[in-house]
Amino acid sequence: MSTFEREFNSAVEAVERDVFINLVCENPQLTLAELTRLGKGKFANLLSTVSVGDIIEAGGSSPTAPDEAEAKPSRTKNTAKAKPKAKPVNTRTPEGRRAYDAAVLSIVGEADRAIKAPEITAKVGGTALQVRKSLARLIELGKVTWEGKARGMRYSAV
Repeated sequence: MSTFEREFNSAVEAVERDVFINLVCENPQLTLAELTRLGKGKFANLLSTVSVGDIIEAGGSSPTAPDEAEAKPSRTKNTAKAKPKAKPVNTRTPEGRRAYDAAVLSIVGEADRAIKAPEITAKVGGTALQVRKSLARLIELGKVTWEGKARGMRYSAV
């Protein structure tokens, strides 16, 4: 298999994985039994690459309703600082995507080593999905390369 075919297959798998994660996040009523049934069909390989952490990172955790939070006592002391909300970015328009891609490329280019997607998200803002989509566009344009798989994937500028 040629390098192009491997990269193409990897890009297709990453997009399928992103779509799957988004669908799970958009449908929080799905049960684990329903997801398990998906794992036995044609989505078995796809489901085996997705962890609960990936879904939580993508925004799949549903926040507790305010009245439920007051009714349930906390079992542990939460001394850790809450994560600041990611600053929103506009990737709905071609201009917004170009600007966001430029910002992502700048962060990747300035890094002194290969950088992980969550590190990019922390610096440039947006969601994990927006960063992954931007990186996929930059990889397609030949401006960024990647190494590793899944959570170990790191990106560097060409």
